[in-house]
Amino acid sequence: VRCVQETGVHGDQMEAASVPYKTGLFVHNSLTKKKDEFIPVKGRIVNWYQCGPTVYDESHMGHARNYLGFDIIRRIMETYFNYDVHMVMNVTDIDDKIILRSNEVKEEFSAFARKWENEYFTDMKALGVKMPDVITRVSEFIPEIIAYIETIIKNGYAYASNGSVYFNIEAFKASGKHTYAKLEPGSMSDPTKYSEGEGSLGLQLKSEKKNPFDFALWKKSKEGEPKWPSPWGDGRPGWHIECSAMASFMFKSSPIDMHSGGVDLRFPHHDNEMAQSEAYYECPNWVNYFLHSGHLEIRGQKMSKSLKNFVSIREALKQFTGRQIRIMTLMHKWDVTFNYTEVAMPEAVERERQLNEFFLNAKVALRNNTYNKPQKWGPEDWQLYELLGSVQDRVHKSLCDNFDTPSVMLYLLELITATNAYMKNEQNLKLTILVKILNYIQFILQSFGIMGDGQIGFASQKETQVDEEAAITPFMNVLSQFRDEIKANANGGPNEIFKLCDKLRSEVLPGLGIRLEDRGKGQPAVWKKVDPEALKEELKHKEEEKVKKGQDNKKKPKEEKDKKGEKKEKNPEKKKEKEELKKKKEAEKQKKRMIPANEYFKQMTDK
Repeated sequence: VRCVQETGVHGDQMEAASVPYKTGLFVHNSLTKKKDEFIPVKGRIVNWYQCGPTVYDESHMGHARNYLGFDIIRRIMETYFNYDVHMVMNVTDIDDKIILRSNEVKEEFSAFARKWENEYFTDMKALGVKMPDVITRVSEFIPEIIAYIETIIKNGYAYASNGSVYFNIEAFKASGKHTYAKLEPGSMSDPTKYSEGEGSLGLQLKSEKKNPFDFALWKKSKEGEPKWPSPWGDGRPGWHIECSAMASFMFKSSPIDMHSGGVDLRFPHHDNEMAQSEAYYECPNWVNYFLHSGHLEIRGQKMSKSLKNFVSIREALKQFTGRQIRIMTLMHKWDVTFNYTEVAMPEAVERERQLNEFFLNAKVALRNNTYNKPQKWGPEDWQLYELLGSVQDRVHKSLCDNFDTPSVMLYLLELITATNAYMKNEQNLKLTILVKILNYIQFILQSFGIMGDGQIGFASQKETQVDEEAAITPFMNVLSQFRDEIKANANGGPNEIFKLCDKLRSEVLPGLGIRLEDRGKGQPAVWKKVDPEALKEELKHKEEEKVKKGQDNKKKPKEEKDKKGEKKEKNPEKKKEKEELKKKKEAEKQKKRMIPANEYFKQMTDK
């Protein structure tokens, strides 16, 4: 075993891999406690190991914060910075918690773990989290883990005791080559954190150790626990060794570029991982960049299963979409703790609405405008174009600054607000500028994982690909039915026609996800394709506001009404004249509108 930086590539790839790939990206590195310039070992290739789930219960929003945050970073690195990311993620399917819980519910150990693993990946899919390039399960790497432990023993950093194997912390520190607890040196003698690392079933084995803080690489199995044969007797892997062995199996060399996980894993898990791996490779450094996501708190406490204060991902998805939860994540820095409150999600929902309205407005502008109009730029065009350049510059600086997505979201909103105002002036609108802005905003949002490739705006969460006839059938049914109703009610006069038009706009089309918006007098209405469920909620909210407004009007003080009554009574003759004039005008209007069906409505509907 050697500490080398092998390229793992051949031919013309060798030269590309040897040239440092610099993008100006700086990341918060837990190893150095500062922002370091990110330069991969092998050119554009980024070897990234991510700590995955321990599968014994349902995933909660704290997990969503972690995996969504790193999914966003991964997408930005791949799409925006053009890195070639190779992500490996483990699944811990052998662990004290899994053993205890499976025994409680009387389920077979491996089947129990696989059930919760499937639930985890179902939740990640609902959140839009990309699958890792490689999944490593502990249960499938027992031979490799045993071989890894044997090398650490051979190098003098571990010892066998009563069927178990422990890492010798004092020997590691005394070697003069290594440093223990690089991430949290102050936690080295913390018994609470030590206990968390050893697991509930390992605490009673302290007497077998040379040092009470030595940690288990291999645990002797007791009755009722899963076990595998080894040179030290039947047993199972310790918690920390799995990641070291599986990451080394996949990446073959040291150092790897990136390692990530929740901030609570810094000590003892990640510090012990590094110690094991550096003992295996006899290297001073196993990872170049360690990234730790901030906690998601609820009512000021870390959200966790042990504290029983968590909101499950599935519970959250009953109220909000995966896209809305992703937007909430984007609105907070990935490495900072933030509170999951009643305010956090509504803010994300409102931001989604603003983005969606922009895309709907852009679609209308693209439909209603052409390039067949004067294209010479005026002051408004130059002003918007210069704002685009400014936003692009600020967005780039923010993404280079440790993936500062909250700032990016604000800059995009600034550009969207200005573009919405620009689109209102249809006469002078230049599609070239609008398309350029639209492409840029789409690109950034695609980099964040909240838009698919090649689409304008947000697709419905339930939309799937269908054939053309199936897609147009509901709309043709509505059009045909509306025509039939117009023909049947034409003789009833304009009022009946207006009622049918209002019904089409407010009751029929919303069910198909179409929002029909009336504009100013003499201007054609515009339609926008939106999520039917979102539109239903929007109309429901408007109706509630209408009812509330009516109730407020009824509650006006009696004296205010009396005053109005007094004013009216002062000029009864004038009032009467106004009413008669109003009736006369309405009658004339009605007469003009009363066009026989055979002269107008029938002609138009047949047309």
